[in-house]
Order: sequence, then C-alpha cells, then structure tokens
Amino acid sequence: MSRLTMILVPDWSNLILLLSIFTVILAEDFYELLGVSNSASTKEIRKAFKKLAITKHPDKNKDDPDAHENFLRITKAYEVLKDDELRKKYDTHGEEGLRDDYHGGGQYQSWKFYNEEFGIYDEDNEIITLSRADFEQSVENTDDIWFVNFYSPHCSHCHELAPTWREVARELEGVIRIGAVNCEDDWQLCRMQRIHSYPSLIMYPAREKYHGTRSQKEMVKYALKQVTAKVIDLWSGNFDNNIKDSSKPWLITFCGDGGDCLKKSTCIKLSAILEELVYVGTMSCHSNDDLCEKLGLEHGTYFFEAGMVKKGKGLEITSLVAQDIAKQNILKNLKTGQEDDWLIHFVEGEDHQDIEFRKLKAMLEGIKIGRVDCRVMRTECNSVHVHSFPSFILVKETGGYEIYYGRMTAHDVAAFARDSAGIKVESLDPSDFDNQRVGPNSKEPWFIDFFAPWCPPCMRLLPEFRKAAKNFGNVIHFGTVDCTIHQQLCRMYNIRSYPTTILYNRSVPHQYHGHHSASNMVEFIQDTLSPPVIILNDNNFDELVTHKEQDVVWLMLKNTKNIKVGQVDCQEHSYLCQRQHVNSYPSMRLFPSGTTGSGSHHIYNGWHRDAESLRAWAFEFLPSKVEALGQGDFQRKVLNSQRPWLVDFYAPWCGHCQVFKPEFEKVAEVIFCYILINNFMLSPDITLQLYIVTRHNITLYVATRHNFTTLHYHQT
Repeated sequence: MSRLTMILVPDWSNLILLLSIFTVILAEDFYELLGVSNSASTKEIRKAFKKLAITKHPDKNKDDPDAHENFLRITKAYEVLKDDELRKKYDTHGEEGLRDDYHGGGQYQSWKFYNEEFGIYDEDNEIITLSRADFEQSVENTDDIWFVNFYSPHCSHCHELAPTWREVARELEGVIRIGAVNCEDDWQLCRMQRIHSYPSLIMYPAREKYHGTRSQKEMVKYALKQVTAKVIDLWSGNFDNNIKDSSKPWLITFCGDGGDCLKKSTCIKLSAILEELVYVGTMSCHSNDDLCEKLGLEHGTYFFEAGMVKKGKGLEITSLVAQDIAKQNILKNLKTGQEDDWLIHFVEGEDHQDIEFRKLKAMLEGIKIGRVDCRVMRTECNSVHVHSFPSFILVKETGGYEIYYGRMTAHDVAAFARDSAGIKVESLDPSDFDNQRVGPNSKEPWFIDFFAPWCPPCMRLLPEFRKAAKNFGNVIHFGTVDCTIHQQLCRMYNIRSYPTTILYNRSVPHQYHGHHSASNMVEFIQDTLSPPVIILNDNNFDELVTHKEQDVVWLMLKNTKNIKVGQVDCQEHSYLCQRQHVNSYPSMRLFPSGTTGSGSHHIYNGWHRDAESLRAWAFEFLPSKVEALGQGDFQRKVLNSQRPWLVDFYAPWCGHCQVFKPEFEKVAEVIFCYILINNFMLSPDITLQLYIVTRHNITLYVATRHNFTTLHYHQT
C-alpha cells in the first residue's frame, strides 16, 4: 500500500484522472437504475419509479444501512428522466451535463405516499396521463375533445373523485379523450394552464372549466354536449334522400312497442366512436309505422351494409371489427418494396386492438391495412425495432418503411399514412449505414434527421421534414434515425443534441442549423447543392478576385447581376489571409466594379451584420439608375420636368431608409428598362401609377407631366 501511495501521490494529475475514470465506471445508468429502456415514455418511467419506490423505500428496508443513499439515487434518476430538458442533457452529456441545472434529489416522500397517492391514474388504460412534453402536441394543437383532470396527489378531494373519474373514462372510451395531469409532478404545466385549485376539470379545446356536480351522470352529460358527431333522426320526409347512394353502412335503432331501442346519449357515443365507419340513425316506429313496416321491423338496433337498407338485409347488433391481417412477406420486402403501400398496426396480444383504429380501413383508400401480433411474430417485430405498443409503420411500395411517432388517434395515423405514402422518407438503422447505402460513404446524397421521440422539437420537425422531401423526389434521399433505439449509431456519428439534421452530400456532411420549417430546409439543401457562396482559396483567389473583370463585383450577395459571393476559411488558408492583411474575423470586403486587382476594396465596418444591412451597404458601390438630388435640383429637374419622377425622401441616419435603398434601386432599374423597351414618354393625358411594396406598407405613386401625388395604402 505504501509503495502504491509513493507512485501516485506526487503526480496529482494522474490521481485526478484515475478518480475521474473510477467515477465514470461507478456511475449508474439512470435508465438501468429504473429498469426502463432509453425510449421509455414519461408514463413508463413514472410507473417504473413507483414500483421501485414501494419496494426500495427506506421505510421498508430499515435493516439496510445503504437504503437511504440508494433511494436518493433512484429519486434523482426519476426526477431527471421525467423532465424533458434534463433528460435531453443527460442523454447527450451524461450526469456531467446536469451539474449546473439539477439541484434536486435530496429528499423524498413517505412510503405511504408512493403506495397510495403517487400517480393516481398511472394504472388506468382509459385515462391518458399527460405531461408537459406531450400536452402541447396532444391537446393544445388539435381539435380533439379532451376532458382533463388536473390534480394533486396530496389533495383529498382528488382521491375522492378518482373512482368516479375512472367510470367517466370507461363510459366515454372512444367518444372523447380523458386525461389527467399530476400537478405535483408537472407544476409548470399546471401553472401555464392557470390551475389554482384541485381537482380542476377542464374541457378542451374550448378551455372551459367544469363547475357542475362531480357525479358520473352529470360529467358524462356535460361531456356529450361537446361532441359534434351526428345522429340522424330518420322519418318519411328524409329517409330516401339519406339512404339513397349512401357510401357507408348504417346503424339504425328502431323505437317501438315490444322492445328496447338505444338512448339518444348512447347513439351519440356510437356516432363518435364509429365516425368515418358508419352512419348512425334513429327511427320512431310510432310515428313512422309505414317505414318500419316496409323494412319489416318494429324495434331493436340493426346494422345495414352500404346501399342495403332494405327489408331482410339488416343484421341485429353484430361485431364491426375490421379484418385483421398479418402478412409476414410484407415485412420481408421492407427495403425492396412490394405491390402496395401497407400500414401495419403492431400490437402485443388482444389488449391493444383499440376500436379507434378500426376506422383506418375506411379512411385509407388505396392503402392496405394489416395487424401484427408481436407475441406471435417476435422476430419480425424486432427486425423493424418495434418494442412499444401500439405502434404503426408504413411499408412503402417504393421500398423502405417509416415509423409513426405521433398521437395515437385514427385521424393522425391516417394523415401520416397518406402523407408518407407519396414520399421517400425512410426509418434507418445501422444496417443501412454498414452497407454504405446511407451516410458519408454513400454514392448518393442523404438528408438525415437524428432525433428522440420524447423530444417535442423533434416531433414538430418530423412533419416539416416530410414536407421538404416532397420537393426533391429521387434527387435527395431523406431518412430518420431514432437515437433512443440506435444509441451506438448516433454516438458513432457524434450526435450530441436532438434534433440534429445533416445533409451528407456524398462524403461531405453539412449540418442544418436553420428554423424547423420545410421552406428553410429546402433552401438549405438547394444552397448546399448549388452554393451561392464561392469558396475561395490560395489556388483560385488571384484568378477570380485579383484578376477579375472590371464589371464584376465581389461581395456576400445572392441573385444580383454581376455580383459574386465568396468566402475564405482563414484557418485553412492562413497564407492567403496574411497576404491580404486580414487580421480580424469576420472581415468583409467589397471589390468594386471599375477596378482590377485585389488592392482596390472597401471594408465593411458597420455594427449590424444582418443580411439587409450588408446588402444596403453594398448598393452604395454599385452603378445606380437613381440620381442624387440637391437643394437646387428639385425645382429645376423634377417640378419643371416634362417626364415623371419617382423620388425617395430619406435621412442618412435612418436605418429603414438604408434598408429600403436597394429596393428603390430595383424599382429604378425596372422602370428604366421599361422605358427603353417601350420608348415610353408621358404625354399630357397619360397618368403613371406605380405601386411600391415593402415589408411594412404599400405606397401608390401617381405621376403626370405637371403633378406628382403620393397615396399611402394599408400596413401589410
């Protein structure tokens, strides 16, 4: 021991390094600590923590001297992974990335709290536990009807309401969406929703607070008033028009003597649940006995196929379960394609075969629907990395497949399938990179989005990514990589934050840093493939700049005639920058027209480095069709002129004036060209009207030979 000490102590840097290594080795993975996967949802993380809290709590392990420290570690793991921002930093940088942002984990609740009060609705399949991560996407940005219970586990009234809330959820399953928010866990979300008392029951999208009695009957009655699903009352005056040429089946309840018919509330529920699948109608055989007699019915509820509302064709209440299909050969042809687009619904047993998804067949004409039970076909599910249920993938006719990550509603899944079927966006895995089909070693360009499903910005980017793909067809391949599933792959490509989107133009990667919109991504790809900026170096600088033609201008401008755009990397080409006496960065120079050689240039020394300011500065050195007027010129040249004048009155210190100047130059050039082409000269009876459209307003200039009027139009 003393010999070992003598070796280590003098070299403190080695000691610190060794301690750091041991710290990393001993650090526990938060996901492993809670027993969840890296792709676990917030609800799965909370359920796992609750299970551990009940078994590992120090109150239940009083003989274990390490119980307190171990439980603090579990608590810290939970508090980090339940928070989107902290989880993102932990996934990217490990515990080291939490040093400045996380200060919790030092205390915990009693065992009774975790056993009886923590996460009241976590075990209820009919109630969706919402968090800040999914509230915006699932509730606020949709037209879906939600009835949400904001509660605190410390609130006795919340616990009293819980059994009734579960009954409400069961009765309204498939009709509207029932949610719950734990305000103890997600206090920021509750504060944003202006929740001041518990429980608070809010109806969305109306954002209306429920003030009625908290009985199952009254809450269901209130909720059904929000449902817009139609129930058609059939009678002799409208029967033929509704039934004739009907494109969907009918479910009709007949009310008459000798039997029961469905209540109006039940019909509303059925109409909401079976929306897009069938029409729901009611008929009173007391007041429409001739119709009922024509159909051979007196009472009861019957199902009629489309166009078959006829005597003897009705089936008394029967299952409307859509056909279940599991085609193994579809999954075998993922990369090469097959005859049709297939939307595959992955389930695990019968529990996930939600009636909500039985609407998909009617909503997706031209796309085949299939279901795969992963308990039976585990190998096939693993091949497409499906580990959570329910899941959907679209297997494309053109080859490849795309995994769906959005909200699990029939409308959202159908919208994804229709959108994805027409474009080449693929979900990628390590095998695609290994065979060099994808990535920096590919012979074709790929635009790849590396993301995490729990990251809200990532989920907002995916639809825009898909829109961008529509603009390029087969020119650019688009792919996505789920970094929660393919962690090693993302680490290999140095992905440190989500989303990270990279264009691999053969061997050169170009990372996208712009706004998460399709138009910005399209512009980025176009600029990368056809750069508006010319890369200058030791080999081409003299040829292109020093020996430029006299009418060529070099500056950072795009799509302007005779103006070249260039940039020099002074780290890579230090000799060139030294030769040009460039000593600070960024250094912007304009090499004007009418000169040769690199010595004639102007240096930009303005404070503002935005595109508009640079553009305005550049136009100072360009040939101009605009004449500068002095004090004595206005009367002589303008007012006494036989031709119309368009005059810009400005102040040199006015920033907006400087930004407008290039636009005014464009107007002058357009008018000058028009006059040249048409030999335009104003006669006394001609009036010239010119609309100038800027970012802030529209101005109409009216000119005759002897008069000049300015009319201001509305703000835009």
